[in-house]
Amino acid sequence: MDRFILIIVCLHIFTATVGNAQDRITTLSLDEAVALATRENFTLRAAQFEYQATRANEVTAGLIPNPSFSYLGEQLNEPSLPTASGSGQQYTVTIGQTFETGGKRQRRLDSARAATLVAGHTLTGVEQQVLFQVKKSFTEVLTAKAALELAEQNLKTIGEIERIQSLRVAKGDLSELELLRIQVQQYSFQRDAADARQAIQAAKNSLRTFAGPDRIADEYDVTGKLDFRDFSFNKPDLYSLARANRPDIRTAEAALEKARADINLAKANAWWDLTPLVEYRRDGRFNTVGAGISFPIRVFDRNQGEILRTSSEARSVEATYQGTVAQALSEVDTALAAMLTERQKVTALRDNYLPKAQKAGATVDFAYRRGGASLLDFLDAQRTYRETSLEYVRSLGNYWTTLYQLELAVGGSLIK
Repeated sequence: MDRFILIIVCLHIFTATVGNAQDRITTLSLDEAVALATRENFTLRAAQFEYQATRANEVTAGLIPNPSFSYLGEQLNEPSLPTASGSGQQYTVTIGQTFETGGKRQRRLDSARAATLVAGHTLTGVEQQVLFQVKKSFTEVLTAKAALELAEQNLKTIGEIERIQSLRVAKGDLSELELLRIQVQQYSFQRDAADARQAIQAAKNSLRTFAGPDRIADEYDVTGKLDFRDFSFNKPDLYSLARANRPDIRTAEAALEKARADINLAKANAWWDLTPLVEYRRDGRFNTVGAGISFPIRVFDRNQGEILRTSSEARSVEATYQGTVAQALSEVDTALAAMLTERQKVTALRDNYLPKAQKAGATVDFAYRRGGASLLDFLDAQRTYRETSLEYVRSLGNYWTTLYQLELAVGGSLIK
C-alpha cells in the first residue's frame, strides 16, 4: 500500500513538471514580450507591491482616533462598605473620545493621497524602464540574427570559391598560396558567425530575464524582422509629450502637491484637539456620574518647527521639479539627435554605400572566377562588402534602439 501511494505521488509530481515545461513559451514576438514583461517582470512586481503599501497609508490616514478608557481603584485595603473608621473602597471609570480640530483627518488624507500619486508615477517610470529594456534586448536579438545570416551567406560564397580553387590547384592551374589566402579569409566570416551566435545568446538571456524567466523556455526563438521604417518628429511636440507624460516630471508634480498637503497638515496639527470625558464613580454606598473635557494648552509648542520644515521642503521640491523638467528636455534633445544620426547612417548605407559594395563585390567575384581579377582585388572586395553589410545591420539595430530611447525620453509611445 505504501509503495502504491509513493508511485501515485511520483506520477503526480512528474505530470506537474512536464505540464509546466510544456506551458513555457518557445516562440516570442515583440508584442508578446512586452505583454509578458508587464505581467511577469520581478522588478515591476516589486514596484507594484511598493505602490500598494504606499496606498495602504490612506487607510491609516483616514482613521478616527480610538476612544480612551481608564479605571482607578482607591483605598482597596479598606472594607467595601464605609465604616466608622473609613469611607470604604472607591472605584472610578472614565471614558473619553478625542475630536480632532483644524481638519487634521482631511489633511492627513490629502497628504496620503498625494504620496500615493507619487508612488503611482514612480511605478509607471519603472514599467517604462522595464519595457525599454525588453525592446532593446529584442532588437539586439534581431540584430545578431541578421549578422549571423549575413556571416553564413558570406561563408557559403567563399566556401564555393574555395572548392572551385581547390580543384584548380589540384589541376595545377592555381598556386597553393592563393588557395591558402582564400582559406585564411574564411576565418573572418567564421569569427563573425561565432560572434553573432554569442550575441544572440546574450541578448536572449537578457530578454528572458526582463520578460519573465519562469514563463520562457531555456531554448526559445524570437519572431520579427529588422527592417527600416522612417519616422519624423517635431521637437516642440516631443517637449509637450515629455511634459505631459514623463513619469519623473509627473512624480515631481505630485511631490509638489504632497509638499503643499504636508504644509496644510502641519498647520492643522497646531490646532487644539478636544477630548470630552464621561466619568462614573462609586464611593462606598454612593454612585456618581460626571462629565468633563480635556485639551492641551498649546502655549509654547504650536508646531512651529514642523510648519517651518514643510515650508522649506516645499521650496526644495519646487527647485527639484524645475531641475527635473530641464533634465527631461535635455534627454529628449539627446535622444532625438541620436535617432537622427542613426537614421542618417542607415539611409546612407542603404541607398548609397551598400549597393555600391554589393555591385563591386559581385563584379570582382564574377571576374575572379574567370581569371579577370587578382586574388587581392577579390579579397579586398569581399572585406569591403562584409564590413559595409555588418555596419548596415548594426546601424539598423542602433536606429531602433534610439527610437525606443526617444520613446522613453518623452514617456509615451511614438511607434505605431
